[in-house]
Amino acid sequence: MTALRVFTRLNHLLFSLLAVTTIAGFVRIPADARLPVHFDLFGQPDRFAGRDDALILMPILGLSMVVLFWVIGRFASPQRLAGGRHVMDAVLPVLLAMILAFQVVLVFQFDFAVARVAAWAVAALLIVLGNVMPKSQPNRYGGIRIRTTLADPANWAATHRFAGLATMLAGSLLLLLSLVTGNSLILFAGVLAAAILPLLLGVIYSQRLASRGGN
Repeated sequence: MTALRVFTRLNHLLFSLLAVTTIAGFVRIPADARLPVHFDLFGQPDRFAGRDDALILMPILGLSMVVLFWVIGRFASPQRLAGGRHVMDAVLPVLLAMILAFQVVLVFQFDFAVARVAAWAVAALLIVLGNVMPKSQPNRYGGIRIRTTLADPANWAATHRFAGLATMLAGSLLLLLSLVTGNSLILFAGVLAAAILPLLLGVIYSQRLASRGGN
């Protein structure tokens, strides 16, 4: 029995919706159509593939995520996995939802900028991660794994409370940014800032906490 909650009802639902969306793509998109599979920094497609190859990319990615999380849960020792289990259990459905969102846009060709959809997905992931980070404990698989946090469980807890709030705030601001602009370069910069700044702030916070000798 896996130590991670991989085969949950929510994950089953998301993967089923991914499968249904993919089937819909094969039905509604002509066999000779070429679909975008890569976009440049300006949000313009710069690589295309045939319908079959393009439609199968997201299901393969989703299945790979499920298999990866199952392998980690199946073969990692419970002691090593326990500290990061809350984070990993929360991340998998968000990743599947992100993959589903991209497949829906590809199949039904909604008039959304790909950069905006990507920003929504990253924002959702950051908000979920920020919410579960305070529940994590020192582990080998996730979190701010630096000398000061790994050496002191109290430092880890305080740092991840702080970084969790910062990550949720960054995700919320990124979501707001994506609602007011579809400019690909601005959103790309917003994604980078939202992903990196909370981690940098967490590292600084942990080191200052250690230098003061506690929390």
